[in-house]
Amino acid sequence: MTSKTTIPIGPYHPLQEEPEFWKLIVDGEKVVDVDVRIGYNHRGIEKISESKSFDQSIFLVERICGICSSSHPIACVEAIEDIAGIEVPERAKFIRTITQELERIHSHLLWLGLAGHFLGYNTVFMWSWKYREPICDIMETVTGNRQNYGMHKVGGVRRDIEREHVSYILTRLDEFLKQLDMLKGAVLDDPVLHARLKGIGVFTKEAAIDYSAVGPMARASDVDIDVRRDHPYAAYDKVKFNVITQKEGMSSPRP
Repeated sequence: MTSKTTIPIGPYHPLQEEPEFWKLIVDGEKVVDVDVRIGYNHRGIEKISESKSFDQSIFLVERICGICSSSHPIACVEAIEDIAGIEVPERAKFIRTITQELERIHSHLLWLGLAGHFLGYNTVFMWSWKYREPICDIMETVTGNRQNYGMHKVGGVRRDIEREHVSYILTRLDEFLKQLDMLKGAVLDDPVLHARLKGIGVFTKEAAIDYSAVGPMARASDVDIDVRRDHPYAAYDKVKFNVITQKEGMSSPRP
């Protein structure tokens, strides 16, 4: 016989220190209920911005999330540019796209490591964060900072990518891809993860559509959507990429 347990996640939990607060009700391994409070940790960014210029506010918006120092400010500057009818130089659009994708890589590695830690599989945690370091080094080379990049501004970007940095960036990315393949192989073949995750929390395609899931969660449930392709911004309309979907849904690593 099992008893229900309450697990609080956020806003001060190591895995969720951002504005959300989640109160999970679990019965053994099964989540049976959840109490979600969005905006629990209010930072007053909107109020502070009332006394700041557009350019100053970007640095506040950048701090909405601890790891999304590119996505939030780029949304803000593009909104201002749309309202004001400001044209952005093509090179600046490509630099925005590059910083977005580099941040996407480091962000995914961060949550993967924390997910491993949350599952009690700290090898994934340590490997993911180790392989995330070169990406943060690249971001420092490109923007001057590992986090809170201060890269985007209304009308363009604050820094150019220097020609001498290109070979360094490409070399580090090639090294990273080899490390990522090794990590992926170790995770997909691990029997402990299969035992803990297979058949748990299955998110079907129908459920993903019903709950209006977006991004990786939707694509993992075979919903072929990607805002970069469907509603392109920055220079995404000028680059080609495949939208990867997963047929089985978010159920487990592949057997």
